Amino acid sequence: MKKIKKWKLFLLYPILGILILILIIIVYKLNQSTIILTENGIYKTLKVPIRSKFIDFNATLAGAADIPTFDDDFIEGPIVTYQKDNIISVDWYQNDKAHHKTYDSIIKNFTIDTTLNFSLPEIKVPVTEITTTPDKIAFISDIHGDYEYMDTLLKNLKVIDSLGNWSFGENHLVIAGDMVDRGTKVSTVLWKIVQLSEQAELAGGMIHYLLGNHEQYVLRGNFSRVHPTNLFAIQQMMSFKDAFSNKTYIGQWLRTRPVLLKIGTILITHGGISPETATKKYSIKQINQAIWDYWNDKPIDENLKEIILGKTGVTQYRGYVKQNDEIKKSSKKEVEEILKVYNASHIIVGHTNVSTIEPLYDGHIYNINAIETSPQALFFENGIPKIINTGVIKKEKTPQVYFRDFSFFKVNDLKMVALTIKNIVKLSSISHPY
Repeated sequence: MKKIKKWKLFLLYPILGILILILIIIVYKLNQSTIILTENGIYKTLKVPIRSKFIDFNATLAGAADIPTFDDDFIEGPIVTYQKDNIISVDWYQNDKAHHKTYDSIIKNFTIDTTLNFSLPEIKVPVTEITTTPDKIAFISDIHGDYEYMDTLLKNLKVIDSLGNWSFGENHLVIAGDMVDRGTKVSTVLWKIVQLSEQAELAGGMIHYLLGNHEQYVLRGNFSRVHPTNLFAIQQMMSFKDAFSNKTYIGQWLRTRPVLLKIGTILITHGGISPETATKKYSIKQINQAIWDYWNDKPIDENLKEIILGKTGVTQYRGYVKQNDEIKKSSKKEVEEILKVYNASHIIVGHTNVSTIEPLYDGHIYNINAIETSPQALFFENGIPKIINTGVIKKEKTPQVYFRDFSFFKVNDLKMVALTIKNIVKLSSISHPY
């Protein structure tokens, strides 16, 4: 027994020595590293020198900050969470600090900051197959948290008035997904859509919100594409996963949104209907039920799981406008078969960036995600597609940054490293595909 113990110790000492050496090297390299921070003080990049080059580590995953400052109008939230004992908690981040209120669960409206009013309409499973086509249908997608752009776009489309209220009457607005991630006003965008949906219903109109791949990321707790400013603000209140859980109002509302919609003979989805999806001949109802079952952790057929989540699925497919080694571009014959399977005259998608909106496949398909390069939008009026000039293009905002040396004497620098490692572990635990 003693010989065995000595043998174990003989192995242990070299291992400990190697670990200590690795730790010394890490400390030495961190001490030579440079940090990039945004103008708000949010950690963006950790540049670690390796020989004559720098390796960049994505510090935005930390959601950490060093003396953070925010614009006066910055608000993250509100996050409305349903607690036990019929209590609703409301959390938001404003004026560089987290705020918290509680209400009775029967409330239908609440106010934060004395001036910002929010309503909590009943969450209903939306209709996803509409036989009667309205006079006008406006289509938007891929806003990615850019509230100012969305507000201007909807005003120019006459969907909302100068005060931001619904003015589209009995007509329909279709949102083809990816309203979340990247931008700094995701919460404002989502709450605005909730508010407008209620106003549209009262006017006899409708707003249809379809999930894109980014909504799927967020609902699975994947914050890798969230703006670092917002991730920092959320983490001052709760974990990102909790902020979009099924215990929150927005989390519940998003989980009832479909991935496929048909109005008359117009079929809408975020990515597209691939030939592989059409071959399986699942109905719109079956596909939408699959995504709802998925959020409720119910078992799903593997073919349906690919359709709602996979690379050839309705939120991820890009084969109408591009191809790669894994996904081939759809042929004219394949598109004709897809239209036949779903008895559709047109398919409207977003997801893949295009330079302009133009009719594809003899006018049967339109990709509307040209918002960063073109002022165009798609409109259907009396069943006829029209490409109109909205007068506005979505501008990507490049944040100002500054550099400084990493310091072991700054607590926030050490916290950033720890949170980056912790959040990478969290992200790696999320199963793929989403």
